Amino acid sequence: MFHVIYKILYPLVFLLAWPFLTLRDLVHRKPYRFKARFLGPDRMPPKSPGRPRVWLWALSLGEVLAAKNLVSALEGAGAEVVITSTTAIGRDAAASAWPSRPVLASPLDFSLSTRRFAKAVDPDLLVLVETDIWPGILYRLNRLGVPKALVSARISPRSFMGYRHIRPFWRQVMRLFDLITAQSEEGRLRLLDLGADPERTRVIGDLKFDREVRVSTPEIRAVLLAETGWPEGRWIVAGSTHPGEDEIILGAFMELKNKYGDLKLLLAPRNQNDFQSAWELINRMNLPAARRGEPTPDDRNKVVFLLDTLGELDRLYGLAEIALVGKSWVGGGGGHNPLEPAAKGLPVLFGPLAHNYRWMTKVLLEAGGGLMVPDQGALLAALENLLDNPDQAREMGRRAANFVRTHQGGARKTMDLLQPFLERAR
Repeated sequence: MFHVIYKILYPLVFLLAWPFLTLRDLVHRKPYRFKARFLGPDRMPPKSPGRPRVWLWALSLGEVLAAKNLVSALEGAGAEVVITSTTAIGRDAAASAWPSRPVLASPLDFSLSTRRFAKAVDPDLLVLVETDIWPGILYRLNRLGVPKALVSARISPRSFMGYRHIRPFWRQVMRLFDLITAQSEEGRLRLLDLGADPERTRVIGDLKFDREVRVSTPEIRAVLLAETGWPEGRWIVAGSTHPGEDEIILGAFMELKNKYGDLKLLLAPRNQNDFQSAWELINRMNLPAARRGEPTPDDRNKVVFLLDTLGELDRLYGLAEIALVGKSWVGGGGGHNPLEPAAKGLPVLFGPLAHNYRWMTKVLLEAGGGLMVPDQGALLAALENLLDNPDQAREMGRRAANFVRTHQGGARKTMDLLQPFLERAR
């Protein structure tokens, strides 16, 4: 019954949302790829004999990056992997990471779309990374007898409260998964509350931890400065910021700049459409500034640097002595993943609204690798303390790197649980 209702409601909701989606993508200059998501690929490479085909579904950039080691493990076990991602930035990252693998736009959840995608991809196993659960494709693959795994699963508090209003529906959906691995015990309990099968739901950890821990060194910093043409100094890198946070960070930086003459700031807005507004804000504050996308010979004389390019933030955290992680100070917040700077061995500061990564930030705080600073005044005080006490900052960075190392191994544990599905497919 719930599936029938969903099949009726989904097209109606989509049609109502269509004008908004079209306008949003025109404003952001992003193609929606409706045809590709509705009709599916024109052709797919034939399946290789004896090699199970795994359909790996990753919502966006973060999920694609989280899946890197898992894809390597799947291919090492003899599987061939087809990757789909819902967002353009996710598909670009997947195509860059796996240039020889098929990378597709994830299907819309219309019956026609799920039927065409299932036929074209012809998977032996679906592996859905973290979130982006669409019932239509799950029901389709269930009828075809294709096993389905939700790995490194997380449900934000806001989504969880919304899902609970229609818990009977989500109970049916969650029971379609043959395996669920949760990032934390808190996440597992949420999944069980929504109806996941306790026998099929395990706590494995977050796949994002399985990244290389490469602590920033003076040698790495020198290479990055030579490449960018930026000056020596003590760097603060503020990553994945959102409108409203730039004012807080720049305000604190202006206060600090009067005391620390060698201080530099790299400001990295999360969204491409915020680059220009961040640049205009920096100019209104009369700060000597440069843009990564428009280098000039005079950049060595600047103090604020705008990262207005995509895909470079992780590497450029290597400049920093202190890192800030955005989407955690203003508005609805939710936070962004703190693992990139933590893996560089940096003290990580964030605001009070990092609830999308509640478990991760809680454990990072307990490990002594991070600080939660609620407002501009607290941010200013914390930065001043770390700049005045470099040994303390280095110790926090060491603890942050150890925090990442301690929680690694999720890809290997997940692969152990997926192996029986691959064996049956063979």
